[in-house]
Amino acid sequence: MTGPTHGLNAEINNLAEVLKSATAQGTAATFGVCGRALAPLLEKVEQRSGGRWRVPGLPLALARIEEFASGSAAPGDHRELREQLVSEIPDEHPWSTYAQDVLICVNAGLVAASAEEQPRPMAIEYALEPLVAFMESRDADTIRVYGRNRWNVQILEDPSMEAAIGFLRDMIVEVSQAVSVDSVTYNRLVGDAGILRPGAQVPRREPRMPPRFQDRLF
Repeated sequence: MTGPTHGLNAEINNLAEVLKSATAQGTAATFGVCGRALAPLLEKVEQRSGGRWRVPGLPLALARIEEFASGSAAPGDHRELREQLVSEIPDEHPWSTYAQDVLICVNAGLVAASAEEQPRPMAIEYALEPLVAFMESRDADTIRVYGRNRWNVQILEDPSMEAAIGFLRDMIVEVSQAVSVDSVTYNRLVGDAGILRPGAQVPRREPRMPPRFQDRLF
């Protein structure tokens, strides 16, 4: 069964709903962590392009996001850097989807760190998109036989997807009301966010949120 309370799309909507009330620093931290954790996918695209495609502005963009999220930098004008990142998205590359997802997350983090803008909360879907794309390719035969709607529900039982969604839910709740996210916390989250990359080993994890928070938020 699919609908507003079922399936992958519903889980993404739930994540976006919590992000709507997040502080600018919490939003920047959320997208910055995802962008930094997914950045190795860009390195693979660069390698597979034979060095013809590169994103030289990525380290600076990630640094600006973290500086704002930590409270060490005020909101700034990042339009030029954002335009540079968007212009670097490859259209014709086997891994272009992965590259686009990484840069969209980084762009959303820069928007959150800007003086007059906020990113769309639904942009959080791009943090999951590399894993979704990987699983769609893996499960192509299943989707062909049973349909995408059924797959969108069943995929939530995959340990990798369950872990990725659980991580995003926990992270958003942890940082959503923060006015600053210290470097120790930020680096811990980046390490945990490795679960967002296709092929990552799924760790045994215990929920960080007390049940009452989960009941209230979801």
